[in-house]
Amino acid sequence: MNTNRFETFVDAILAIVMTVLVLKLSQPAAPSLEAIMDLNIMFGAYFISFLILYNNWYANHNFFQQIEEIDNLTVWIYGIMIFILTLLPYFTIWLSRNLNSISSETAFGLLFLITHILNMMVTYTIKRINPDINDSNTGRKNLILFNFPILIILFGFILTYTVYTPGIYVCCLLSVLIWMGFNKISLENIQDTERFEALIDAILAIIITIIVLEIPLAQNGSWNALFELKYEFIIYALSFLIIFNFWNFNNNLFNIVNKIDNKIIWTMGITLFVLSLLPYFTVFVANNFYSFFAQFVYGGIFIITAILS
Repeated sequence: MNTNRFETFVDAILAIVMTVLVLKLSQPAAPSLEAIMDLNIMFGAYFISFLILYNNWYANHNFFQQIEEIDNLTVWIYGIMIFILTLLPYFTIWLSRNLNSISSETAFGLLFLITHILNMMVTYTIKRINPDINDSNTGRKNLILFNFPILIILFGFILTYTVYTPGIYVCCLLSVLIWMGFNKISLENIQDTERFEALIDAILAIIITIIVLEIPLAQNGSWNALFELKYEFIIYALSFLIIFNFWNFNNNLFNIVNKIDNKIIWTMGITLFVLSLLPYFTVFVANNFYSFFAQFVYGGIFIITAILS
């Protein structure tokens, strides 16, 4: 089975899950730093989930560049893994609202644990039908390191069920960071940028379109009711311009780039994470248009994006 269409399908789902995560985030009670900090668990869980999704894409990208074909077993294992990953937005918010709940901690940890196990399974099924794949990119030469994130998660389960309920939450973060480190040392630089460009384009396109979903509907059918939402439409227009300008910049950049390395991949990953928060802070500043703090945070997204670019 040719992998091109399958890769596109998987990437599209990952891009959608990465971006719809933000729709579940609760707005702060007030336009202040204290109110934002009160939501630190929610943002932390969102950050972990985004890293899991982005690293999952990264772990499979170079791998698929060596693959000539896949079989039905591989497709079905990936199908199960995609199903698990689509549940991340739901259980991310459940965890963030119930950090000291053993049930929510367990559910979140199981998602990460199952995802990692399925990644191991698909590695070996692909290796079976593509024996010429470089072993360094399958994890066989680094088996202990490759399985270390699982050990960290299992330790988190022990903590959660004994002395520290948020143990899984903390260990999930440690595990994904270790997983990222493993991918960095075991994978070669990406030679072909087309799939990376497609992922960026998909994420940016989804961000642009979901921002409009956050604009409240006018209370009635009059022009006055619509005009009352003027700030929401102004901020939406600014957010649209930020995303579109970022896409245009990257489009021109990748027209002259034919090779990228790990540093570029993760710099872009951080940038996409920051931009994925734009729908959230678009609503935040629209609801608090005359708040200096809200305006400052919104402007900070643009500044951080410009620096990372």
